[in-house]
Amino acid sequence: MAGATLDRKLTKARASRVAFALAKPEDDAGLRRLLRENPMRGAVTLTMEREPDYFADADLPGMEKQTIIAKEGGVVVSAGSCAVRRRFVDGRASRVGYLGGLRLDERVAGRFDIVRRGYEVLREMQQADPADYYFTSIAADNARARAFLERGVRGMPRYEFIGELVTLLLPVKGMKRAGQSLAVPTVDEVVSFLNEQNADRQFAECWTVQELEALSELGLRREDFRGVRVNRKWVAMGAVWDQRSFKQTVIREYGGALALARPWVNLAARCFGTSVLPAVGSTLANAFVSPLAVDPKMPEALTELLGGLAEVARTRGIEYLTVGFAAEDPRLGMMQREYSCREYVSRIYVVRWEDLGGAVREVEPLGLDVAWL
Repeated sequence: MAGATLDRKLTKARASRVAFALAKPEDDAGLRRLLRENPMRGAVTLTMEREPDYFADADLPGMEKQTIIAKEGGVVVSAGSCAVRRRFVDGRASRVGYLGGLRLDERVAGRFDIVRRGYEVLREMQQADPADYYFTSIAADNARARAFLERGVRGMPRYEFIGELVTLLLPVKGMKRAGQSLAVPTVDEVVSFLNEQNADRQFAECWTVQELEALSELGLRREDFRGVRVNRKWVAMGAVWDQRSFKQTVIREYGGALALARPWVNLAARCFGTSVLPAVGSTLANAFVSPLAVDPKMPEALTELLGGLAEVARTRGIEYLTVGFAAEDPRLGMMQREYSCREYVSRIYVVRWEDLGGAVREVEPLGLDVAWL
């Protein structure tokens, strides 16, 4: 007991040296440094950056975004955000908060007292105008974060696992071209089709024309949309959303064996006309298939649509398309059979405090769009 009491006192003392606040424009440089200098390590070490402005997507129509920062000695050492927008839950449009962008500086690695206090500050700030639901995602292979967040630590919200999301990285060079010419739908047609097809998918975005049009400033252009029609009826719609103007995935390092093999892998890729492994320090030439909707009665239309979107990607100098599906979504198996691609698995959780956040009645099917995570 004495040891536990001492531990609590030390934790409180350490946390008291850290100042928590709602991020402001003057914190921009510190936030971007935090992302740039704290990579996600693995076989390929990456940084998820937000250049040249961390707050580029902070004031979008239909979205309320708060970023909580922690400073120690005047330096931003942790950050996390809550982005609230309308999403479908149990068939109804609801205000849903996505908790994301959690980063902890390597200089305070293991200081979960900072993370815990950050969640307390977020809860306090959300109480004035709370969302109906909150959710988050954690990389399936991030064992350390999962162990901390799943075990129900005192002072932390409950994490209720509801399913897995599988993100596919599709090399554009390996994708088939569309067998027929695809049409460019109007904005009104896009909004109507997306909401109709995704209304029964948990946490799928609920769109308005204004919200969709506002994203043109962030790389989602009307001319990058394509749609598939059968007998004059839309059966699939999607777009190539290039987010590199405000969010970048930067290659920082290749791990041991992959670093040694990379020259040979790239030589073979050039011989066979496939995608090479990018240079260290380069930004991944990647875009999202987003937004996306497919009539469940015509799942094969997805392949046709992706062929058309691949052609759009080629004209934009995009080498990879990213798209995500719930693990139980039958479209995932179709994509895995059709394409040679890399896969990343995330675990999705509903996040609840005792007095904040609701429970989801049904957990399937998930309709998450990775472009918003």
